[in-house]
Amino acid sequence: MWKKAILGSLIAIIGSYVLFQIAYVATSGPSFCAKCHEVKEYVTSWQQSPHNNLNCLECHQPRGEVGKFHAKARGLNYVFQHYSGNFTVPTRADVSDLNCLTCHLGDSESYPDTIRLKNTAKVNHYETIKKSQSCLECHRDTAHALDI
Repeated sequence: MWKKAILGSLIAIIGSYVLFQIAYVATSGPSFCAKCHEVKEYVTSWQQSPHNNLNCLECHQPRGEVGKFHAKARGLNYVFQHYSGNFTVPTRADVSDLNCLTCHLGDSESYPDTIRLKNTAKVNHYETIKKSQSCLECHRDTAHALDI
């Protein structure tokens, strides 16, 4: 009896995970995100940016599987705010520096031709990283025009 319960639980967990992954892919792109009027202008500016080959969550979620759950939980809050009109919690798009560095240090197999960080006379990127300065301090509107 307990073997059936364990097997049933395992099947339910795996099935739920597969359904989550399908929903994750279906709701992670700009065409889905642009359905809310709050971000339409950002999607339009993203389409004209050097990062227009990335989907929204490649920048706007923490890394890993837990990051996927975090992003979708945040997204459900945004959907609630959109349809209820109750914007008590400010909506803001988080971007982790790790997402920037994964590509621009050459660690992403998905984007091998990404421009790599380099030090110049103006800025030493490696010192900036050591100081834990955010990439967004200088590159805030790289993928989007912010003051739309």
